[in-house]
Amino acid sequence: MQQMNKQIKKYTLAFSLFCSIACAMIFHSQMIQVFIAVWIGCLTGLVGYHKIVQMALNIPTDEAAGKKIGTQEYMKRYLMYGLVLVVCQLMELPILAVLVGLMCNKGAILLYALKEKEDFHE
Repeated sequence: MQQMNKQIKKYTLAFSLFCSIACAMIFHSQMIQVFIAVWIGCLTGLVGYHKIVQMALNIPTDEAAGKKIGTQEYMKRYLMYGLVLVVCQLMELPILAVLVGLMCNKGAILLYALKEKEDFHE
């Protein structure tokens, strides 16, 4: 589990570095804002991922209690994502760049899953 988390974090940071540089070059008129926004999205994605892992490790065995905690944690995470997006909008940072950063984490999870699937079949 620990190795998986390290790999996903490593992939997320690599994707975010690539995307932040690429987006900053494409949108050179807002280079700094785009770069910062991608990294805010990246860090938000990593915090959300960490919260998911912690919830999964600590979920109770009782089904009703597990569903309640799962729903609460889900709502807290999405409230956090929404709050980050609102704050970035108020700071006039490009929201799409924040979403690119969030997607870097999702892409890292997908890459890890695909890579593990290949390793499993060898």
